[in-house]
Amino acid sequence: MATDSATAQPQFDRPFRLFAAGSRVLAQNAAGKIIDIGAIACPGNGACQIALDVDAIDSGPQADAQAALSALVPLLTFDYLDGLFTSEADAKFEGALDALPHIRFTLAEPVPRVLTDKRPPELF
Repeated sequence: MATDSATAQPQFDRPFRLFAAGSRVLAQNAAGKIIDIGAIACPGNGACQIALDVDAIDSGPQADAQAALSALVPLLTFDYLDGLFTSEADAKFEGALDALPHIRFTLAEPVPRVLTDKRPPELF
């Protein structure tokens, strides 16, 4: 079923990258800022699991670091990740990020409701 372009909510896809850097997970936004967002554990059996530091988001056990990063992406929202970039300090990292297991993805940035339906937010 086609969507009516007059009623479709506008959104903007924003690019991000996640990296498995040793025992930590780093995130990078389009501006190039890098933050530390959680831990990755890959015990001797090869299975890797990511646990983010905020809100108990967890990838569950995955085959390797790359699979754990991929499993994490559908659990993230633009508001969540953008909030972390706003509140977290830059992470210190030396080396080539592209040499690490990583994934590129986009998240939809919602347009504020006041710009789409012309109604101000509810006041209490």
